[in-house]
This record gives sequence, structure tokens and C-alpha cells, in this order.
Amino acid sequence: MGAERQPPVELRSLIGHRDSVAAAAPLEDVHRRFAETGRDFLAVLDGERLLGVCSRRDIAMRLGARFGFALYARRPVSEHLVPAALSITESTPIPEALQSVAARADAYFYDDVLLVDERGGFLGLILVHALVRLQTGLLLGNISALEASRQEIAEKNRSMEEDLLMAREVQLAMLPSAADDDPSRAWRFESFYAPAGGVSGDFFQLIRISDTAAGVLVCDVMGHGVRSAFVTAMLRAFVEDLQPLALDPGALLTRLNQGLMGVLRQSGNLLFVTAAYVVIDTAASTLRYGQAGHPTGFLLRASGGVGLLPVDDDIAGPALGLIPDVPYTYGSAPFGGGDTAILFTDGVSEARNAAGDEWGQDRLRDDIARRGPAAGPGLLPAIVESARAFAGTREFDDDICLVSLTSRPAAG
Repeated sequence: MGAERQPPVELRSLIGHRDSVAAAAPLEDVHRRFAETGRDFLAVLDGERLLGVCSRRDIAMRLGARFGFALYARRPVSEHLVPAALSITESTPIPEALQSVAARADAYFYDDVLLVDERGGFLGLILVHALVRLQTGLLLGNISALEASRQEIAEKNRSMEEDLLMAREVQLAMLPSAADDDPSRAWRFESFYAPAGGVSGDFFQLIRISDTAAGVLVCDVMGHGVRSAFVTAMLRAFVEDLQPLALDPGALLTRLNQGLMGVLRQSGNLLFVTAAYVVIDTAASTLRYGQAGHPTGFLLRASGGVGLLPVDDDIAGPALGLIPDVPYTYGSAPFGGGDTAILFTDGVSEARNAAGDEWGQDRLRDDIARRGPAAGPGLLPAIVESARAFAGTREFDDDICLVSLTSRPAAG
């Protein structure tokens, strides 16, 4: 049974305040207005026409500078608007609103968001932490849990950090695990996931195609924090919609790239996602693999040999979100009983010791070969322990993500 559909959320319900000042108001009066309201941002109106927003911090710095008060106290606030203020209409779909916030430059990411009607009339200002709360709730994928969680957070007035910690817990809960492994399936899925802190930019998704076929996607979103979490939420939604393409890594990556390009092209900043996707079909004894700017995974044979997954210059496409209309493709290889495909993000291979030396993909490959198929379900945790031993620390600087798909040997 699928998750319940979430009812629409009205952007008006997220308005934090409607405080404003007249465009002709002198900075001295606006500074006093900030003190009275306790706001960080105020809308600036010329009559009923919305001009933009002004910032408490910017005006305080302007008036507090040497000779600043004498020079600027009587200047109109319309000359001191925040550049690149984000304005969205009340009819904007929630996913588009979240995508617009995620696309903002770092310097303006936490600024209040202007909400306007269809004619551009001022409705109010939305605090960005309200949108972060909403994104956290969307990750839950369950309306009752979403509303209960959001109401609890609002009632207790939790801080932004607590919201982010909840988002981290939700991300972990939403990831697939091997806990529900079904021995009747001809394949076995395993994972190891350890975010470095807060919400993570690493993402993986298991696609259960049939009892004899499955795919697993691993992604690494550029950067960390709230912005990366926004993108992982979009990736999850995209992957669920692309399940009909699960047997074709090239087609799935191509459609993922198109989806990301559609929502990220409005951003003036560089933002991309590396990805690798492997699908095994135990009935046909084949493996298919495609990648997009991601470290190449490994194929551990039942015999103990370790090699790279099938990828060459024609197959290794660029990271997702960089180039529109890239036709991704895939490579294939025989995949027999006891064979294992292993994917990972660069947090594992780029672990460094005190001397600054990198563990690297060669050491990772050697560690897989040394442990071999005999390691069974303990292989991924053992790999991480080797990386920790090399780095001399229990904690990593980057998110750690490893996944594997194994073809169960035929009985008898």
C-alpha cells in the first residue's frame, strides 16, 4: 500500500508577519520601526505597490558607520532595498516554492520570502525556517505524522537547529534498509549510512523490481545542509516516478538529469548531483550499470575477484544538473550466484589520516578483495572500520554511504 497523498498546503498559512514601511520613510524612522517590531526584514511599499524589502542589519550598519547617521538618517528607505529579494505568488506550488528557496545564493538563503497575490500585491513575509519545517514534514510522506510534527514544533517554538535535527532523523527513517530482507528473493540488499552531521547530501534508493531483479541508486549532492536536503527530497520524488525505467540505468539517469535541470536552471549558482545506478537481474544472470560523475563501483565475484563495474568513456556521463539533454547509457556484465555489486560515495574513499593521506579507491578495492564474499552481510561495516582505522578517528568529515546488491546462490 502506498503512502497517503498529502493535502495541499496554502502558502498564506506560512506567513510570519505583514509588517511594512513606506518607500519615502527615512532610514532613521525605519531603524526605529525595526526596534518596535523586532523584525529582521520589513516590506517596503510605495502606496500599495510593493518595491521590495529592507534589512535591519543593513540599515543598522549604514547608520552605525562613521558619519553614517549624518549622511543617511534622512535618506528614504527605497534607496536601500535588499538586492535579489525572493518574491513568490500565493498560487505557487509548494515544490516550486521550496525549489526557489534552495536556488538562492548563500548570502540571501535565510532572508524572509515575500508572498504576493496574482497582481503582485503584498500579502506578507514568510520566515525561511517555516519553509524548512515544511520540507521536513514532506520527507515524512505521511500526513498525520507531518501535521502532528509541525504543530508540535510550532507549539514548542523549537529553534532552527532542532528542526534540522528532526530532518536528519526523517532522512534516516526514510532510507531503505536490509531489516526487511526477504530470503525468498533471489537478491539481497545491504547498506551502511552515516551522515557527518545535520541533514545529509548523500542519498540512496532501493528499487524492488521483482523477486529476481532489483536496482539501487546512490547520489551525492554538492555541498551540505538544508540546501542539499531540499535536493535529496526532490530526488526521492523523481525516483519514485521513474520506477517504470528501473531496468534501464541509462534511461533512468537521463530522466533524472532532465528533472533536475528543470528545477535548478533558475539558480545562478553551480549545483550538481553525482549518481551511480546498478540493476541486477538474477533470472537473466546480468548486471547493468550507469553513472553520472560518480566514483565507479566495484563488482565482487563469488570466486573472490574484485573489478570495477562495467563503465568506459562512453558510459561515464557528467554529473546530473550540469548539462541539459545528455543521453546517458549503461554497461552490462554477467552476474552469477554469489556475485555482489558495491556502490559508495566519496566520503569513504576520501577519508584522510593525520598526515593528510587519502585512503583512496585502491585501498578500498584491496580491502574488499581481502575480505571477499566470506564477509557476507558484515562486509560494508567492515569496510568502514578499515577506513576509520586508516584515518585514526571514529568520525568522518564527510557523509558515509555504501550499498550492495548480491545475487543469492541457487539452492542445492
